[in-house]
Amino acid sequence: MIWQIVIYLFFLIIGVTLGSFYTLAIYRIPLKQDITHTRSYCPKCNHRLEFLDLIPVLSYIFLKGKCRYCKNKISKRYILIEITSGILYLLLVMSLKISFLNITMQNIVTLLYVTLIYSAIFIFIGILKETKKMSKSVLVFGLIVQILYIIYLCIL
Repeated sequence: MIWQIVIYLFFLIIGVTLGSFYTLAIYRIPLKQDITHTRSYCPKCNHRLEFLDLIPVLSYIFLKGKCRYCKNKISKRYILIEITSGILYLLLVMSLKISFLNITMQNIVTLLYVTLIYSAIFIFIGILKETKKMSKSVLVFGLIVQILYIIYLCIL
């Protein structure tokens, strides 16, 4: 029982971390900025964020929703997306009944597939809500993931 709680906590942290990445992607993709190799920065003062500034949910709480450097307010959307993502990811893992006892290749592939599709949908909807425009690159990513998963199911 205690191990199952540890597993769920682990996946909650992964979900919250994914949510942090989603907020970055939702902000940067419409601006055509790199989402994988450029360090995070404050969109108001452009100061590069340090490790302690990047801890999902906790940084927002400890910094009272403000940038450590310029003291400007950080949108509540960041913490809301992180928390929502964490909860939804935890619910996903719980619905797949993932535990130490049933880790199979099929469970891993299904979790990976749903994580990637979930990410594409989350980012797509976030960009659509923020910019009122559809992100073709995110849509194409989602379609590629879907096609690869269909191929996997056909081979299985």
